[in-house]
Amino acid sequence: MPKFRITYLLIAVCVAVFLLELFGNADFIINEYGFSTNSLFTKPWTLVTGIFLHGGLAHLLSNMIILLFVGIAVEEELGKGRTLLIFFLGAFAGDLLSTFFYAPDVVSIGASAGIFALVGVGMIVRPLEISVSTSMIPMPLILLGLLYTVYNVIGFFTDVGSNISYIAHFGGLAVGLAFGLKYKGWKRVTLLIILIIAILLLIPVILSVIGPRLF
Repeated sequence: MPKFRITYLLIAVCVAVFLLELFGNADFIINEYGFSTNSLFTKPWTLVTGIFLHGGLAHLLSNMIILLFVGIAVEEELGKGRTLLIFFLGAFAGDLLSTFFYAPDVVSIGASAGIFALVGVGMIVRPLEISVSTSMIPMPLILLGLLYTVYNVIGFFTDVGSNISYIAHFGGLAVGLAFGLKYKGWKRVTLLIILIIAILLLIPVILSVIGPRLF
């Protein structure tokens, strides 16, 4: 009998809700159940319902691919309950943080902030676990987390006017890193920082060697 995983359940809910959007009135569903600063006071349940809504197939698939690999890695290390807790706290933190940066009527949807929380904790508790990016390239979780962090920093400062809530991702990531610090302590985090610095220093060297061959 296949092992029950909370990660599979989260993915199943996201897919089921997307099918409701696809075959129903997507605009109404998103406006009614998506999260915004206004809805925080009038419809507080949108903190939860907005997590499982997605703006299109590409949005859904990119989130579910990362959730599948990272979620399972974290779940194997920390268990179902903690995985679920980190996911939801990261999602809530992302939405609440976004209220300081976006207009009150701007609707936010998607599981990205919760997934970033899992990425953050996964970088610390399972740094060498092989995961994949949305382009299906396998890489250690610590490298995946680093690349997504850099991507978000760049996007936050350069992708002005985008419909991607980079600030929500930072909120989720902060929650994940805080949980990772709690479970593994400063010593583990210090070693990971050293490893990250080493990776950053090696990337230009590697590119200088293989770059001419690729291009």
